[in-house]
Amino acid sequence: MNKADKHFLERMRMRMWKAVGEFRLILPDDRILVAISGGKDSMALLDMLHNRRRMAGMKYRLAAAHIDLTDVPYQADDAVLSDFARVRDIPYVRITDNVRVTDGNKHPCFYCAWNRRRLLFQWAVEHGFNKVALGHNRDDFTETLLMNMIYHGEISAFKPLQSMFEGRLEIIRPLFYLSNRQIKRYVELIGYRPVPYNCPFAGGNDREKFRDLMLKIKKIHPKAGENLLRSARRIRKDYLPPADT
Repeated sequence: MNKADKHFLERMRMRMWKAVGEFRLILPDDRILVAISGGKDSMALLDMLHNRRRMAGMKYRLAAAHIDLTDVPYQADDAVLSDFARVRDIPYVRITDNVRVTDGNKHPCFYCAWNRRRLLFQWAVEHGFNKVALGHNRDDFTETLLMNMIYHGEISAFKPLQSMFEGRLEIIRPLFYLSNRQIKRYVELIGYRPVPYNCPFAGGNDREKFRDLMLKIKKIHPKAGENLLRSARRIRKDYLPPADT
């Protein structure tokens, strides 16, 4: 690996650690369960957290979990996920459930995502983890921000740190400052090839539409993603109408 590539990897890891430090995402002796799907985001997150854990003073436990819903006609290759965790000496578990995702008025992606999180959070609490790490990145934030503004008429997305179950579990998103493009290059450089995602439910959902919209917006202004994230933290109330009552 050349010097420029090594520098890029370290820069991305430092960018993750900037979010960790700024939002106090990880504290000494935390027990962190990392949700992995086989995609670039979650696997990059697991690798970055493992890399940081090896440094002096970084005392936290890691484990990786994959949720498998048998009603979804797509399953990630378990050997790929388990091997990725094994070479990093990270415990791995596959949690399987037969909950239905096709029964309901909403898109199957909604029920799939909701049940995956429910199972993940329950397993984490039952097995003594105090934090769950998710691979949401900067582009996920801006897409969610636009979706909620357009569909729900509110300015909201998600936080880097969220408390659940009366404080017994916290959700952390250490990739908050990284973009899709940066993460794609990161996994290429560490030699990981994302598991092919061929779920028939995925195409045409709202998330995909807004992902395409963001690509078009970035062609208008390349820093649109960074600026949308920044705007959510720089709300100038003097230039906005009063809140709804």
